[in-house]
Amino acid sequence: MKYIPKDFYSYFKECFKLDNKEFILQNILSSKYSYKWFVSNTEELLYKELPLIPYSNKKINEVNKELELYDLEKQLFYGCFFILGKANNPIAKDNRICAPLFLFPAQLEIKDELGFLRIDRSNFEINRYALQLLELQDNVVNKDDFLTELSRRLETGNLIGIKSFLDRYVLDLDTEDLLLFPTVWNASKIRKYLAEEDFDGCSYKIVPAAGTILVEKSETSLRILTDLEKMAEGEKFSRNLEELLNGKLTAPGSYQSLYKNRLNTEQYNALKNANKFLNSVIVGPPGTGKSYTINSIVVDAVMNNKSVLVVSKTKQAVEVIREMLEDDFGLKDYLIHTSGFNYKVSLKSKIKKYLSGIAGRKRGVNLQKLEMLIDELERLESEFEKSIEQELRLSNLEFNDNLNLWEKWEKFYFSKISYKGEKLLPTFDKMNAVFKELEKEISVFSKHKIACNITKNSLHYRKDIAKFYDALDSSSFSVYKKILEDVDHRSVLKVFPVWLANLSDLNSILPLEENLFDLVLIDEATQCDIASVLPAIFRAKQTVIIGDPNQLRHYSFVSRTKQIELQQKYSLPEDASLDYRNRSILDLYLSKTQDQAQITFLREHFRSTPSLVEFSNQKFYSGQLEVLKSTPDHINDHHLDCFKVDGMRNEKGVNKLEADFIIEKLHGILSKYKDARKKPTLGIISPFNAQVIYIKNLIRDNFDINELKKYKLLCGTPYNFQGSEREIVFLSFCVCDKTHHSAYIHLNKSEVFNVAITRAKSYQAIVTSVEVSKLNHNSLLFEYLSFVKSFNHEAFKIEEHDSFQKEVVNFLIKKGFKNIECGYPVAGCILDVLVTIGNDNYFIDLIGYPGNFEGAFSLERYKTLARTGIRCFPLHYSFWKRKPSIAQNSLLSFMHK
Repeated sequence: MKYIPKDFYSYFKECFKLDNKEFILQNILSSKYSYKWFVSNTEELLYKELPLIPYSNKKINEVNKELELYDLEKQLFYGCFFILGKANNPIAKDNRICAPLFLFPAQLEIKDELGFLRIDRSNFEINRYALQLLELQDNVVNKDDFLTELSRRLETGNLIGIKSFLDRYVLDLDTEDLLLFPTVWNASKIRKYLAEEDFDGCSYKIVPAAGTILVEKSETSLRILTDLEKMAEGEKFSRNLEELLNGKLTAPGSYQSLYKNRLNTEQYNALKNANKFLNSVIVGPPGTGKSYTINSIVVDAVMNNKSVLVVSKTKQAVEVIREMLEDDFGLKDYLIHTSGFNYKVSLKSKIKKYLSGIAGRKRGVNLQKLEMLIDELERLESEFEKSIEQELRLSNLEFNDNLNLWEKWEKFYFSKISYKGEKLLPTFDKMNAVFKELEKEISVFSKHKIACNITKNSLHYRKDIAKFYDALDSSSFSVYKKILEDVDHRSVLKVFPVWLANLSDLNSILPLEENLFDLVLIDEATQCDIASVLPAIFRAKQTVIIGDPNQLRHYSFVSRTKQIELQQKYSLPEDASLDYRNRSILDLYLSKTQDQAQITFLREHFRSTPSLVEFSNQKFYSGQLEVLKSTPDHINDHHLDCFKVDGMRNEKGVNKLEADFIIEKLHGILSKYKDARKKPTLGIISPFNAQVIYIKNLIRDNFDINELKKYKLLCGTPYNFQGSEREIVFLSFCVCDKTHHSAYIHLNKSEVFNVAITRAKSYQAIVTSVEVSKLNHNSLLFEYLSFVKSFNHEAFKIEEHDSFQKEVVNFLIKKGFKNIECGYPVAGCILDVLVTIGNDNYFIDLIGYPGNFEGAFSLERYKTLARTGIRCFPLHYSFWKRKPSIAQNSLLSFMHK
């Protein structure tokens, strides 16, 4: 069944609308809500179901004026049942929580100069912020059923029963004062309570209160909904989405890039796919160089005069890309970061430079030298590989006693007439030298080529650039929009080809034009719901989706029942990929992509050592990750500890002993690095929000916040850490032997667990209060703690040693080398001989002697090892035997001894 664009877009528009209709109100006492009003004494609109009540707000005229003038932007709500507490945000000046649980659309009526208030009881909304404060008993009720039953009680007017309902299903919520309803708390009583109560940040109080609040409609939601509405009206898929959902795969072309030598095999394949296919996917597990790959794709595209948009749901993901593009690739002058503070000012400044001719002169590019180096590298690589083939063939002949006449002639020819053994090492050295020179030249060439492209484009598209500047410089939004209508944005993109944005901002900064960008990349796609990404895909000629299906997905409030109703309404098939609630844009692409070649799995793990990532590697990635930091100097350093404390998880979901232990360790780290110029980044993770809040309160009370900023301390749940990493991480599991099994259910969610245990770069301290033997043996926590206890990287070593290996090792020992490993595992490879001298590692690749180590590593493997800092030395058996003195001196020279 083919998808119809109008129905497809309308379905996701409705899902998104349902998911984002709730306003997020934390504290209506905040000064930003100027016209709030609280009911005094008794609530009557809901309890007595009166059609309207006198509205005694002293600012009624101002409220009425605001509603008249800003009907599209603002809305009046009547809130009921307020959750009170304190938020844990050290930066915020006002941490009070005064959040209405229920919101009813309200309307003012003026009769005989008297004000009255009317509400729509049937169209209530639940405040998402308030809802997220409630910790449900997962073993008793799931989120869907809780929302359904809560809504049903409101619809039937059963407000008295709200207290017993919340008591049954919600943890850590004081509901005692709901017994007073319909008597309500007034504003002064709420303020006094919040000022005097000593909140511990782990529990909340819900009180009977009611009042009105004037709020701005969600601009974020409106922007995305506006785009989806226009796309539905257009009744047309963009070419890339048409292919994904309905069409046949467009035959991919071939593509080559200068960046081939700067990327590993999978990264380069991802870059090629971005140019070959209309749709491609990059699956990037933690620490596999995903951001570097994205940036390489961006720079390669811009070098080829293409425009690129990089978007994500979170500002954090976009910021990582921006820093790398500016610092590592030098694209600051051509990059527009719309999520940054006051980006229009920065953009105006950049445009003014071009319009004034201030842009510096750009040096020409030396393509001839670059091509010469590429040709030379290809020639040397070919020569090296042929020498290896000949060496392996000669080895087979020399160790075979039953040669026929032709094979004897081959042996004579390779060993006497055509022997190239002495040339292999010089060829390898020349190859490395050319490779390094090529790396430098590509970096220089890229920058100059991009600069030349932009300079030429700025001459051709000056008229539109000038109009765009006038729009940015206009004093009103209406004038800004009017001028933009006459601007060809494709011309603007020729001069400013790289745009970084949050998905929610697209509508406000870029027109909804099909194929506006040559390439659009969606980062952290696992967190992106399908609806919010569709406008970005519509703007793309080619799309790259980047994410990891084993990490956390977006959080949705849309019920399954409502989804089914909408699917039927728009005549869509029963297709699991249309599950807005549980499927991300990454899931949609993984299910609909037609050719496996369109999907790239990044496997080289750069971030952590084996002890920090191997459990995740085996459990969630089928052992496919190749951990680069696995040399003896990394393995011998201490990277993982598990501390057992006698803590108990209390009724508020807090394990105080675990928290105190972490604070004590934190004091030690700050003392150790007090005078260090470079401070390690720090992270504290707990799967449970109550524990996170408790630890944050301890941090606030025990440390100078300004001092902690130097360590970039982040304390949060795995949801806060997705896409982030820290050098030192403390992990509090916050469960004990007596903890209710509902907590273990949450802890056993694979995406939560995977993110939690893979954030550390250098060291991770696990703090736990459980006896491992008492845990469910099928649980992730049991498996992980058992792994931590028993992990031994050297268990992967090959202990068998052949004669050639023994000869080389004995020679090295006689020459004074001590730290020698044989058959050592690194980055998915077994290294024949690995010698460590101080912080330097040297790999001797033994070639040609029959056995486990007979074959040579591929050039790609040599490059992989080079990325770990390991220097490689190919040593072939015939050379060792025929020219022992030269071979030995070459080996010593290689290791600088």
